[in-house]
Amino acid sequence: MQFTSTTTFPQASQSAQLLFPALVAGSSRAEQVLNGLPQPLLVCQADRRLLFVNRGAERLFADTLARQAGQRLMAIGQLEAVKLEELLRLACADSATQAGLWFSPNLQTGWLHVCTLSPAIARAADWPGGCLLLTVQLDRPGLAQSARIDALCQQCRLTNTERYVLMLLADGQAVNAAAHQLGLQVSTLRTHVRNLLGKTQARSLMQLLRWLGSAGPIFG
Repeated sequence: MQFTSTTTFPQASQSAQLLFPALVAGSSRAEQVLNGLPQPLLVCQADRRLLFVNRGAERLFADTLARQAGQRLMAIGQLEAVKLEELLRLACADSATQAGLWFSPNLQTGWLHVCTLSPAIARAADWPGGCLLLTVQLDRPGLAQSARIDALCQQCRLTNTERYVLMLLADGQAVNAAAHQLGLQVSTLRTHVRNLLGKTQARSLMQLLRWLGSAGPIFG
């Protein structure tokens, strides 16, 4: 049974056997341990072929925060297949890597960590050598601030200058200091701030900056 990005998924409580029948048969002790961990975990090969998803990851697919087709991982948040393959290649070269995540439509954010799976765990689960462990951490504002800014830039069509203004203000710089660093008049920077508020539909600059440093939904 294969699902595409347009599939309507069942509830997470039923999704293990319905979404991934090939991944749950003959559950090993290693799989049981991974299933008991709260954060979403996925095990896959370098070609994005899924070997295992735990209950937390099942919820990502059930909520359409991640996609798969033909047992291959197609997307997690805004990270599509090409970017995922890049991260997997780095991890295969013994370079554990991570990337910021954001999820439409509410711009919930998080962090994806990719590393090679312990050979002992792979053997215990009868998985091939060289498989990779993907861990998703949701709503870590300190790590995800750059992902939130990326999300705003793409969804609200911010200019590069507006992005730089937002980054500086989010880092705690005053308007005068940000204007000096960017080589702008204070009045010009204030115009960029007004444009930011208009494009993001934030009620105030404080609300916008608070969202960038929070774990809540955007302007909810």
